[in-house]
Amino acid sequence: MSISIRPLHPHFAGEVTGIDITQPLTQQQVAAIEAGMDRYAVLAFPDQPLTDEQQCMFSRNFGELEVTLIGQLSKPEERRLGNRLELGDISNLDARNKLRARDDEKRMYALANRLWHSDASFRAHGAGYTLLHSRIVPSKGGNTEFADMRAAYDALDAATKAEIEDL
Repeated sequence: MSISIRPLHPHFAGEVTGIDITQPLTQQQVAAIEAGMDRYAVLAFPDQPLTDEQQCMFSRNFGELEVTLIGQLSKPEERRLGNRLELGDISNLDARNKLRARDDEKRMYALANRLWHSDASFRAHGAGYTLLHSRIVPSKGGNTEFADMRAAYDALDAATKAEIEDL
């Protein structure tokens, strides 16, 4: 079976089928995924039960992995994901997999992830891609929203584009 990408929205986002990303990829598969990212900006790979190692292996196909800020700030005994500093643990669970208290310091720090942000936009060299892997998806709520700034720019009228051209 070959890779297929089905549009999920008229302007961006696609769903990828016909590939097992838990296995090593060929150069052709990597090129197809990169072309899909160029076209759709967001790609969903449904039903891919990745381990931490498989997630890192898949991600390395697209560049060097960065050490996350939260990984750098956490003590080893506070990390649920062990020494995998490339993985950002966006969770409401602590290192013992217990639900964090409402006023927990780490939980409060992570609340900013619920707001609009662009991953690694504060770094001198931003991330090429970000991979979001959901382990447990709630039956209701918990939505993740994405935006494609290229599509947003393309939708602007000519006068607005001219006004912001040099910004």
